[in-house]
Amino acid sequence: MSPSSGCRACRWCWASAGGNEGGRSPLTKERPLFRGIPLEYYFKMKDLDPQAPVGPSSGRTTASFVLRCGNFFFRYRDALSPAVVLTLLILTRPLRPFGSDAADRVLDGVGLFLGCAGEALRIAVIGYAYIVRGGRARRVYAEDLVTAGFFAVSRNPLYLGNLLVYAGLAVIWNNPWMYVVAGSFFLFLYHSIVAAEEDFLHAKFGATYEQYCRDVARWIPNLGRLSAALEGMSFSWRRVVIREYGTIAAWGLTASMLLIVETLRFRSYAGHEREICGLVGLMVLVIFLWAVARRLKLSRRLTA
Repeated sequence: MSPSSGCRACRWCWASAGGNEGGRSPLTKERPLFRGIPLEYYFKMKDLDPQAPVGPSSGRTTASFVLRCGNFFFRYRDALSPAVVLTLLILTRPLRPFGSDAADRVLDGVGLFLGCAGEALRIAVIGYAYIVRGGRARRVYAEDLVTAGFFAVSRNPLYLGNLLVYAGLAVIWNNPWMYVVAGSFFLFLYHSIVAAEEDFLHAKFGATYEQYCRDVARWIPNLGRLSAALEGMSFSWRRVVIREYGTIAAWGLTASMLLIVETLRFRSYAGHEREICGLVGLMVLVIFLWAVARRLKLSRRLTA
């Protein structure tokens, strides 16, 4: 049996049964890997015996339901997240709280504030210290453990920003099903993705990552440490444009569209022409800026 055939555990057995040559597979002449980590390094970091039986019940439960979901969501999140939001927007209708137009506008303001706060957080994180969250081949992966910038006050500031953006959209739409379904979905999605990432980082960085977890909270930022965390760092607008232009455009277009739909549903076009035309103009501007940013990125005229 070769290490490339069969399950993950078979590759462990291949290494521990002597089917290697100086730590390398005799077939591939490459170091056998587990989740992208050389096996001997993984054993050393985890203080495991290579001869010990390998299975779901040994060590940490890497085959748990949450971890499997996390790896699945990590791979398909770019398609799943907008699909869930779009489906809920199609199947539900916005509701005006207490039948009050004033209350609805207050909720819209709260939603816009949450969404803008989430996007501002993402911009700040990326501008000061960017972490590659795309993984490798759409799987959880990291070359280095990033602990600088906003990652010194929260271990997952980008995901926290995402949750604020989705919360803002839900508040603008104000439908119970949006709160319940979208809220449950995105909370579980990011909970499981974070679990999968933590499992990988713990395996790769060992004691260094454990100390980082003790020093920095998983979600809630310790703003008292922010000034010290950003000291000596410079903000890169170029990196923000290159890395974040798509997310900014998606947020701006979606929020504008929800406000237009709400206006037409609750107030009608007559008497609100300026408001609707202003939102349409904003959408056109966002699309134009998105196209410019994309052109600059693809032509490499703008680099981080």
